[in-house]
Amino acid sequence: MRLLPGNGCEYGLGWVIEEILKEELSPVNTSEAFEDSMRSCYEENVQVGWMTLDAVSVMKEMDPTSWRCAQSEWESEELDAGSFYSPDNGSTIYEMRDIEILIEGEA
Repeated sequence: MRLLPGNGCEYGLGWVIEEILKEELSPVNTSEAFEDSMRSCYEENVQVGWMTLDAVSVMKEMDPTSWRCAQSEWESEELDAGSFYSPDNGSTIYEMRDIEILIEGEA
C-alpha cells in the first residue's frame, strides 16, 4: 500500500512494478525502433530522377499519415508478441529483454 496525498491509499503491486521500471530502465523510443525495423526490411535506396534516396526516409516524408498508422500497428504487434511491455496501456513502453536482464541481475 502507498499513500497518495489528496487521493488516499493505493493497494496492489502494479505501482511497485511501474516504479522499479522507471528507476531502472529507459523507455523505448518507439519512433526510432520502428524506423530501425523498417530499415532492416527496406535497406535499399530508391532512384527518383537523378537522386538516390533512402527508401525509409522517402516513405516517412512522402506519406506521414501512412507512416504513423504503420508505426501504430507495429507497436501493437510488438506488444502482442511480447517484445515490449507497457505497464500503463502504451504511454510508456519497455523492451522485454531489458526487463529480463534486470530480473536476472537481481536474482
